[in-house]
Amino acid sequence: MEIQTSSDLTPKKKYEGFNETFKLCAFSLAFAFLYPNRNTALKRCLIITAIIVFCGVQLFWFIAYTFKCLYTLDIYNFARNMTLAVVLVLFFVKTYYVIYATPKFAPLLDKISEDLLEANNLEEDFQKLYDDHIKIARVGEISWLVIPTFMSALFPIYAGSLMTIESIQSDDYKRRMVHDMELLFVEHIQSETPFFQCMFAYNCVQCVVLVPNYCGFDGSFCIATTHLRLKLKLLALKVEKAFKHSRSRHELRMKVNESIRNHQDALDFYVQLQNVYGPWLFAVFLLTSFMISFNLYQIYLLKRIDPKYTSFGVVGVLHIFLPCYYASELTRTSEETPEDFYLVEWETWADNEVTKLLIFMITRAQKEMIVSGMGLVIFNMELFKSILQTSFSFFNLITA
Repeated sequence: MEIQTSSDLTPKKKYEGFNETFKLCAFSLAFAFLYPNRNTALKRCLIITAIIVFCGVQLFWFIAYTFKCLYTLDIYNFARNMTLAVVLVLFFVKTYYVIYATPKFAPLLDKISEDLLEANNLEEDFQKLYDDHIKIARVGEISWLVIPTFMSALFPIYAGSLMTIESIQSDDYKRRMVHDMELLFVEHIQSETPFFQCMFAYNCVQCVVLVPNYCGFDGSFCIATTHLRLKLKLLALKVEKAFKHSRSRHELRMKVNESIRNHQDALDFYVQLQNVYGPWLFAVFLLTSFMISFNLYQIYLLKRIDPKYTSFGVVGVLHIFLPCYYASELTRTSEETPEDFYLVEWETWADNEVTKLLIFMITRAQKEMIVSGMGLVIFNMELFKSILQTSFSFFNLITA
């Protein structure tokens, strides 16, 4: 006879915490040493610094070659290097900023986990809202997994494929690095065996280091903004059901007061979100337009479409599109909230106290939830169009 344990008798929960619901994002944050564990902040900082020091030789060569291109007016290779420089600067800024922001980032993820676990006790129509918004958040999560992985893998795969094809056609083929450049002090042996093979593997390690950094934190922004949208829609549904299904004035007043507390909780989450992601968004705004412009300039100089750097330019566009889109959707949802409150069946109760509370909620909800980069740049689809226009204007300027 099989004996059932307590774990067998306990029904599996439909909703779990952040780590279980968004496994890809949580794994990327952990792999990149960015998961906001307060007890390991210093340790993570030291480990990341050690990894950067390990890659420091390549970084030295990269900086030296960039300055050489600028000094010799090798504009094409300077533009190539500046494109990658944007990625590196974002990596450094984001890495140390996220570790510094651990005390703010950790409560944000904890709140998402808390709300997800509470959803197990909610009614079916509330859970449907959770299901819909979790799917939307996972689109952003997967997008930030696919985009950096594809872009990082493209560099070694492209170089390796060209060398493989050329080696089949001829014994005398050009050896291509992951990112072609002159290596100061070792130019005469950089294409020789075994130095070339070691450098190729060394560069592949750096590609692996970069990927999870972009997958985790960037993906968490999509998850956090979508979660706030969920909180607003849940709030509107709770108010609607309160007016529709309450059996007495006392019950209605209790439910409306609870909704006001939930509204304050959503507003607090909005402040948390802005505090955590604001500096990162500002850095993205400053650097992404330069990356797009330099990619356009490379295409202009080559007079043809280079698969590697054209793909890099497309990724640059997506890097600014996704935060603009998710921020814009949050703003749109916040704009709909006052109307959602007004459309409830408040007129059927004719309760002055409840009506005043509802007016209070409508008034508070009329302030749009705008996501900005440190209060200086508002992220929405208008900003996305503006960055594309600015990048094209910069491209026209440097090609004039």
